[in-house]
Amino acid sequence: MNKYAIVKNGAVVNVIEYESQPNNPPPGFEEGHVAIQADRVSPGWQYENGEFFDPNPPEPIEMPAPQSLTDMILNNPDELTKLKAALGIA
Repeated sequence: MNKYAIVKNGAVVNVIEYESQPNNPPPGFEEGHVAIQADRVSPGWQYENGEFFDPNPPEPIEMPAPQSLTDMILNNPDELTKLKAALGIA
């Protein structure tokens, strides 16, 4: 099965799996809808010049660099107590 984006006026309105390329319009859709094979799209995406794109991409989240366990314990001695409790060490 392949995934097909159902597109109307450049907007993805649905994503459906078909065994083979459906006719246009796809079954159950009105004239003006086309099915385009696409694996990684979602309704609301746009289709322009043969390419799909998300008009509202998620904003990247800044994550602080992870600390080593040693740094966590040195910076906050209470972390050692939590670690001991989690490991069942008195």
